[in-house]
Parts: sequence; structure tokens; C-alpha cells
Amino acid sequence: MNKNKYVFIGLVITTLISALDTNIMQTASPTIVNQLGGLELFSWIFVVYMLASTITVPLYGKLSDMYGRKKLLMVAVALFTVGSILCGLANSMITLIIYRGIQGLGAGGMIPLSMIIVGDLFTIEKRGKIQAVFSAIWAISSIIGPVLGSFFVEALTWRWIFFINIPIGIATVLCLLPYKETAEYKKTFIDYKGFFLFGISITLLLLSTSLSKPFWYIIGGVIGFILFILVERKEKYPFLPVALFKNKGLLSTNSFMLVYCLSFYGTSNFIPLFLQEGSQMSIYKSGLILLSIALGWMFGSTPAGKWIIRFGYKNLFVIGSILTTISGLALYLFIQDLSYIGLFLILTIQGFCFGLLFALGTIASQEFAESTIKGMSTSLQMFLRNIGTSVGVAIMGLIINHAATLAMGMKNVFLYALLLSFINIFLSFRIPENTAAGSEPSLTT
Repeated sequence: MNKNKYVFIGLVITTLISALDTNIMQTASPTIVNQLGGLELFSWIFVVYMLASTITVPLYGKLSDMYGRKKLLMVAVALFTVGSILCGLANSMITLIIYRGIQGLGAGGMIPLSMIIVGDLFTIEKRGKIQAVFSAIWAISSIIGPVLGSFFVEALTWRWIFFINIPIGIATVLCLLPYKETAEYKKTFIDYKGFFLFGISITLLLLSTSLSKPFWYIIGGVIGFILFILVERKEKYPFLPVALFKNKGLLSTNSFMLVYCLSFYGTSNFIPLFLQEGSQMSIYKSGLILLSIALGWMFGSTPAGKWIIRFGYKNLFVIGSILTTISGLALYLFIQDLSYIGLFLILTIQGFCFGLLFALGTIASQEFAESTIKGMSTSLQMFLRNIGTSVGVAIMGLIINHAATLAMGMKNVFLYALLLSFINIFLSFRIPENTAAGSEPSLTT
């Protein structure tokens, strides 16, 4: 078997354990709280993991440009596995929260580094297909994750939701061992002061989306971010390279993906709730509606690489943003009157747009970037997606909570997303047609 196929298997496993962890935890967490106590700390099981896995994304990208992708991914998997072992041994909510933080430190590098390695190894045409595989993994995990969570809790013990990661983590590392990196990596100074200020400000901003009385967290985050900018302007080797902001392709693509994740990407979180509460639909049937997005995602991401070569980046971003807006307008106007099949079809169209645009964004972040900052560029976009999704979902939650009825709240959510989608259409026209930066990777697999 070609060595790169082993690497690909390792990347698939990495994606699988990341996806399963999220879905299994949602099912098993009530049982964990019942056994360990500390109900008031319940949300922190998820918050600390989110913070650790989000803030470290750009750092992993920076380090991968200096020391190589393989070493960093193996470190990330090892951290995640060690964190999983500790979580399985936790005897209190406090220790579980601390160990979830360690898990999150590893998770922060697993998906971004996998995408960076895909960009190093595979041609543009194949990257769309590979991202479709990863999307399918997330879709499948959303179905089998709750089932596995229930099985571990009822047949064994909740601790096995963490212990199961041990053999999976070992298998991942073994698959990565044959991978020989050919690129030369340049070691430079790491601006840890900048990373600290960046991490603190982003942490405060993310906490404002998860906790009550967010005002002071927002103020603290904004002040921290201003300090970060002031400090970085004087640094010779800033944490976020200046090239990331002077490159028109990277700047316009990252701006687009940030706003896109602030808008319709987060609305799917509330669709099952609307169907359960508004239409008295069963949990199973309301959850099944999200398969439409997964199905559309695969159809959108699979041909993305070939379409880039044929049509260029700009045209595809424009088409994807316009289709998203049209489908979003249909949801805003007809959400209360749509049949289950009608809603399924509209969400399939949105899923198609998500798959196409996320594949475009990932490939663009690699192809627009110079080889020396490709890791940082890829991880920065994934970081911005996480931020956009987290903030967007929090805003939507506030909109629904302040509405007179759930139905009115959903219409307001779609209106909010619709307004942002018009900004996305404008931003899509600013994305370059093609890139001269970066070179086409050789056909290695």
C-alpha cells in the first residue's frame, strides 16, 4: 500500500475521534454529572474544551510551519489521548473539567493539521473529494455518536467514552509514522507575548457567548485585542504574520468565511428544536432532517477541486453565496408553511453551499498562501470559522430567547442570517479569480 494511503487513513481516524467525542459527550454528560455531582459546573465540561481547542488552532499552524506537520499532529493526538485517559479516571467535576482542557489542547491541532497535510500531499482536484470524505465522517458520527454514548453509559460505564480513544489514538500515530515530509521548514522566533494577549482576548470574547452577563467579558476581550494589535505592530516576528493581511486573496477569503459562519451556518442548530416544539415532531425525526445538510455537503465538496480549475475561485464563491441567500430567503418567508420534504430539500441546497464554500475556503487558504505560511494560513481560517460559528450561534440564541414565540424567534434568526448573507455576496466579488501564490502540489497519490 502506498505510504500516503496510510497517512490518509491516519487523518481519517483523527477526524473520526474528533467528531465522535463531540457527539458522544452530548449524550453521556447528564450521566457523568449524576455520578460526579457538581451540576452547577455542567456547562464547563464543554466550555473549557471549546476554549482550549479554539485558541490553540493558530499556534499549531504557526508551529507546523516551523517544525513540520507530522510532529505537531502526533503531539496533538498524544495530548488528546492522554487527556482522554485522565478524563476516564476523573473522580470529580473539577478534575474532569481540567482534563477536558488537556483534551481540548490536543483537539485544537487535530483537524487543522490534518487539513494542512492534505494540502501538502494531494492535488486540488483530489482535495475536494477528501473533504467530502471528512464531511461524511462528521455526518456518520452525528448518527452513531449518540448510539455509542448510550451503549457505553448503559452497558459499560461512562468512562469508556474516553478510554475508547486510547486504541484509536495509537492507531493514528502508527499510520502517521511512514509519512516522510519533504518540505523544508524555517524556524523563526515565536511571539509568545502576542499569543498570550491573543489567547486572553479571544477567551474573554468566547466566554461572553457562553456565560450570563457577557458585557464585561466583551469589554475585556476588546481591550485585550487592542493591546494585542498595539504590541504586534512593534514586533519583528508577530504571532500573526503581516503577509496574512497584505495578501488580497487570503484577506478576502478569510473575511468571507468569517461572515459566512456568522450567518446561515449556525441556523441548523435550531432547526430540530423548532420542529420538536413548533410541530410536535419526534426527537428522531427532527434530528434526521440534518442529514439533508450532510447529503448536500458531500455533493458540494466532492467536485470543488475540479470546479476551481474550470471556473476559478471568484465565480464559485459568488454562486455559492447567492444560492445560500436564495435558500435562506425561502426559509425566512415559508418556514412555518414548509412540509418536511420541502424543508429537507431547502436544507440540502444549503448543505451543498456549505460543502462547496468550505472546500473552496480551505483550498484557497492553502493556494493563496506562500509555502512558508501555508500552515498558519490554513489554521487561521479554521480558527475564524470556529469563532464565527460560536458567536453566530450565541447571537441566534439571544434572538430566539427574546422573541415572543419560538416561531417568531426562528423568523428573526433567518432575517439576521439573511442580512449577513447580502454582505457575503458583496465580499464574494472581492475574491480573486485565481492565485499566483503557492504552487500546485505534485500528484503523490
